[in-house]
Amino acid sequence: MKDNSLNDIKYIKQCFNIARKGLGHVSPNPLVGALLVKNGKVIGKGYHKKSGHAHAEVNAINNSTKNVAGATLYCNLEPCCHTNKKTPPCVPLIINSKIKRVVISNLDPNKEVNGKGVKQLREARIEVLTGILEKEGSELNKVYFKYAQKKNPYVTLKIAQSLDGKISEAKNKQTWLTGKESIQYVHKLRSEYDAILVGANTIKVDNPLLTVREVKGRNPIRIVIDGKLSIPLSSRVLDNNEPEKTWIFTSQKSNLRKLKQLENKGVKIFSIKPATDKKINIKSVLTILAKNKITSVLVEGGQEIFSQFFNQKLFDEMIILQNPKILGKGLSSFNSTDLKKLHMREIKQLGADLRIVYDSK
Repeated sequence: MKDNSLNDIKYIKQCFNIARKGLGHVSPNPLVGALLVKNGKVIGKGYHKKSGHAHAEVNAINNSTKNVAGATLYCNLEPCCHTNKKTPPCVPLIINSKIKRVVISNLDPNKEVNGKGVKQLREARIEVLTGILEKEGSELNKVYFKYAQKKNPYVTLKIAQSLDGKISEAKNKQTWLTGKESIQYVHKLRSEYDAILVGANTIKVDNPLLTVREVKGRNPIRIVIDGKLSIPLSSRVLDNNEPEKTWIFTSQKSNLRKLKQLENKGVKIFSIKPATDKKINIKSVLTILAKNKITSVLVEGGQEIFSQFFNQKLFDEMIILQNPKILGKGLSSFNSTDLKKLHMREIKQLGADLRIVYDSK
């Protein structure tokens, strides 16, 4: 059932805005915002603040300034109805609060909920409307939806490059391309993703920290693809206050002495069989990450890693931060030229740079 009244649209948009406050904090759960409206006025607001904490609907009811009986509850995702989690289900609370009407953007793709929450509400004689700004709601929770439906992380390739498509002046040479606005944007992205992924060569050439510094936010898990365990023990990604947040994927035949030295630093090591081309199997990496509740991955380089994700179609979107510099020669973003199937979704100015977002489909 759908109702595209202006008020329903207005309040669902507000739910989206409230839900975004949970970015970087709620994984592996969805982003959810909720509003309570009574007699044309908002009487309660809430959002899911952190995984394991109270849900948006509960917070909206608890924060209400008036009796919620007879009110309309707006939420961007179907209220939960199962007990297989740390917090109690929201549907019984909604029913017991005598809320009269519930307006929802998206059904929850989680099999334990999917339509069951709506069914229970309707059985309790509560009017339920679904599908309000459904497309926008799906975009908001694209990470959660993919993880819930396909049991794989949402993957974004983030590439900083020159106008002529180069990521560095030469192989094995560190090259700074983008401006401060792009750098701040990247740090914000890092704070919103569960993990950052790079190849061993990026560690050896750039020696990055892979942390969040330009904005406030959590540090993501740092994933390093290093088949030969070749990164130096002095690498900054290994020498920080959160060694357990550095995960290295390597070959089962890697140097056992080096492996032990890395483990002594507190780093987490995953030894997996290489693919037929003797490279680390990226599909296997994503499967392992999903099993460890990593719902989103920001791939930051370099060329070999970008090419593997691109050629195997293992990404959902690509963000190119393009600087107007022309390098003329150097290392290209990909070792593939088959970029025609990408669909440009958005383009925006970031200082002197352009941010161009492409969908994989």
